[in-house]
Amino acid sequence: MMLQIFSNLISNAVKYSKHGHAPHVHIEGSVNDADVCYAIKDNGLGIAPHNLKNVFGLFSRMDNVKDIEGSGVGLAIVKRVVEKHNGRIWVESELHKGSVFFVSFNK
Repeated sequence: MMLQIFSNLISNAVKYSKHGHAPHVHIEGSVNDADVCYAIKDNGLGIAPHNLKNVFGLFSRMDNVKDIEGSGVGLAIVKRVVEKHNGRIWVESELHKGSVFFVSFNK
């Protein structure tokens, strides 16, 4: 299941990279007293602020990716798997500049 989380997040980072630009995906991890956190950062299309609340919804597709093949289930699956493991997932994004997806698990 953990492989599914990272596989989906990394493949999305590449898939939704800017057209005409080489995708850049950066993955980092950190550990503190309470949890382990991973950040998957890309230089992709980004997500508009009004779409951020829906990004993990089932069959949810953002306005700026309608021309890219996808079903809108990948991030919903990731969220369910993360939560099944008592973790958290969230995203920070800026339209046209990329996104950072964070996944955190209790130690």
